[in-house]
Amino acid sequence: MTETTKPVVGWIGLGAMGSGMATSLVRDGYTVKAYDVWKPSLQAVVGAGAQEAPTPADAAKGVQVLGLMVVNAQQVEDVIFGKGDVAQVLEEDAVIICFSTVPPSYLVSVAERLDALGKNIGLCDCPVSGGSTRAATGELAIMTSGTSSSVSRANPVLSALTKPALGALSIVGDKVGTASDFKLINQVFCAVQIAAQGEAIALAKNWGLNPRLVYNLIKGASGDSFMFGHRVPWSLNHDGVPKSLMTIISKDIGIVMDEARSLCFPAPMCAVSETLFTMAIGAGLQKLEDGQVSKVWESFGGVPIAEKGTVEEEEAKAKELDIKPASGVQAQTAKVLIVGLGAMGLPIAQALTKSSIDVLGYDANASAAERFTQQGGKVVGDLEQAGKDRDTVLLVVNTAKQAEEVLFSLDGRGLVTSLPQNSLIIICSTIPPSEAIRIQTLLDTHKKGHQLIDAPVSGGPSRAVKGDLSIFASGSEEALSRAHPILSVLSTSAGNANLHFIPGGLGSGSKIKLVNNLLAGIHLAVAAEGLAFAKYKKMDLDKVFQVVRGGAASSYMMIDRVPRMFEQKAQVFSPTKTFVKDLSIVLTEAKKVNTPLFLGSVAAQQFTRAVSEGWGDEDDSSVGRLWESMGVDLRH
Repeated sequence: MTETTKPVVGWIGLGAMGSGMATSLVRDGYTVKAYDVWKPSLQAVVGAGAQEAPTPADAAKGVQVLGLMVVNAQQVEDVIFGKGDVAQVLEEDAVIICFSTVPPSYLVSVAERLDALGKNIGLCDCPVSGGSTRAATGELAIMTSGTSSSVSRANPVLSALTKPALGALSIVGDKVGTASDFKLINQVFCAVQIAAQGEAIALAKNWGLNPRLVYNLIKGASGDSFMFGHRVPWSLNHDGVPKSLMTIISKDIGIVMDEARSLCFPAPMCAVSETLFTMAIGAGLQKLEDGQVSKVWESFGGVPIAEKGTVEEEEAKAKELDIKPASGVQAQTAKVLIVGLGAMGLPIAQALTKSSIDVLGYDANASAAERFTQQGGKVVGDLEQAGKDRDTVLLVVNTAKQAEEVLFSLDGRGLVTSLPQNSLIIICSTIPPSEAIRIQTLLDTHKKGHQLIDAPVSGGPSRAVKGDLSIFASGSEEALSRAHPILSVLSTSAGNANLHFIPGGLGSGSKIKLVNNLLAGIHLAVAAEGLAFAKYKKMDLDKVFQVVRGGAASSYMMIDRVPRMFEQKAQVFSPTKTFVKDLSIVLTEAKKVNTPLFLGSVAAQQFTRAVSEGWGDEDDSSVGRLWESMGVDLRH
């Protein structure tokens, strides 16, 4: 389109998003007539080249496209049909683009009232996502719906606001209200994930972890989401630039819950998020960015989260331990005993065996041991006898209690008594941080110099067998140095930096893993809830997933698990009961540092319900089936 054919644009609403959007249009050569009640915002946009409109009606006169980026439905109503008088002054064949997040049913009524005027005024339902930064660069994600004529008239402006590479325009329907339905589902994920990052980073700080280190590690793990990556820095080291106020996400999740309540749809993750943002505003945080919801936990006596130094200074502090392999120690010279040959232990044993390491396996379950034998592995039936010539033990058991029984009291005898002096014991399971410290204390009472490594792993059986696990290892630096060659074989075969040595001593590795699993569990639970709500509203699930996965609503767990929710019988990669165990651990440990986990508690209940339905050994994506009693089946 040439400069002369670009439509004249009216713009009402110049907040953090609206001002960026209007300015980006000016920069693209559009004539923009702008209005806002807040004069400083208006003057800033006028300074960038927009024309000042003294009233909403003035902004609407003589324009072909009118953009509305006001706060809520009440303001939309007042601008179009109330004091703003926009509906009366708009020319025939103009089109209104409503970018505000409002109830879908409200926009249906607006379209009907505009049609009744007989002026062929179009209406495009266009909720946006992407934040103020992408608004200013014209790289937003925008969902739109409306008649083909309305969308066609609005398309030049919409395309200018959604430029690649980050921007994207999705036409999701031909009826007003459809796009707002998509935005409503989008905000299910966004609101919960914004609240979740606050909960997780508060727990990390109260646990004595460096939150920036936690942030850096989880960005590459299963607990990651767009909102985690985008919002945590606002709590750690805010740059002072206005972005997205707490009141906006509070309003959006309020719309979600109003809709859920009116339709009698149970949405527990959304409900607790609504409560959290209401709590934040009640605590006086309404003028803060929504990512700073973590300050709610500070009001409970938690440790302040904001960093004191510059980002560069704080990054320098957020370092993993620099551990090198102990001099003269090689993986191939180790004699390794693996206790636990289940879903994770077996592929770990396979990976070590492929690397020409002397591996001996043990499992109380004879069939599990037999599977390793069939693959050419060596197994032993007498655990005490097996330990006599082993210098390294990997425990891949389910619980800390099982680890303790293996080491100290299996059949009245403990493995610890038969191990050679100064043996290395590596616990690869997710256990309570306090239990790692306790087990080392028990080892010390035997006075044989045994050293414990707390090294929970992540990545599942497929990555385990390839030696590409993510590992969060903690313990004494001497022990970590000795363990380095073995842990490296299990984590670096694909050349990725998946082996992490966590400062802070024993238990710190499990703390990192538990923060990650807290986020992963929340993200999976809300993925189920959001998709079930969409199905309940008779939306196209494939289209919904396509839209939400590509924007601010995305998370690792959504992208990984939702396709399995759609399958009739999903392959089991991680059983549902594992999340019950992991979330139970993190909830119990969080109580010890007086950190309430609102979303974590609800997510744990969802997985517990799934187990109670008999899905404990099914893939954890089975949590998406919780609404089937209401006729909501996500499976294709």
